[in-house]
Amino acid sequence: MSRTPEQVAADEALTAAIEQALLAYGPGDQAYILTEYVVVTSQQRFDEEGNGITAVGCINRDSDVPFHRILGLLEYAGTRTRRRIATDDEED
Repeated sequence: MSRTPEQVAADEALTAAIEQALLAYGPGDQAYILTEYVVVTSQQRFDEEGNGITAVGCINRDSDVPFHRILGLLEYAGTRTRRRIATDDEED
């Protein structure tokens, strides 16, 4: 699937932002190369009656990460998050 120039620019900006965040929050003593990512989004809006509607979506690198890899990334991140929830102190 070909992307529009706007999509290419948005993908490049998102990748740069993720790389910047990884540098800021990651371990400074090891060099990693970003190969894939999945950004999970949640959006909220309201219909004409004032009822809330939530949309959840995923954005992946250059819209070109195969589904089996997206699912693997999400499942692995979910497993790690559940472990942190189960083992972390409330003070963290």
